[in-house]
Amino acid sequence: MNYVRDLRALIGHAPVNWVGVCALVLNAHHEVLLQRRTDTGDWGTLGGIAELGEALPDTLRRELREEAGIAPIRSEFLTVISGPQTYQKLLNGDEFYQVVAVYVVREWEGVPVADGEEGTELRFFTLDDLLPAPLGPVDREALGLLRASPG
Repeated sequence: MNYVRDLRALIGHAPVNWVGVCALVLNAHHEVLLQRRTDTGDWGTLGGIAELGEALPDTLRRELREEAGIAPIRSEFLTVISGPQTYQKLLNGDEFYQVVAVYVVREWEGVPVADGEEGTELRFFTLDDLLPAPLGPVDREALGLLRASPG
């Protein structure tokens, strides 16, 4: 089952709320892992849309496994990002607003490797440096909150 594909087959490009997760994966140097997206070539955080009925912690684990081949050992809920600032319209015409649970992942198992399907490259970036642009609205907000948070 592919929730997004199946729903889009019914409603076309009409605006919807997509519920999902954003993973702020940090290494020991407090650098954040970003992926270069295959659809736009832009950089962004790891994460994605929850499948129908899927609990958000399960979405986090699934997305990290699919996109980077890693498994979170410890994750901390940071916030929910939602609202009009999350609106996006894709090149194919799909419109959506995001409702995103943001998690900070400080410990994980595995070696991050891009899946080649959703991302072509994974790289750690320092929060003090200029992060790659453009970033999506949720990515910008989540990284700003991470930068402002202690520890």
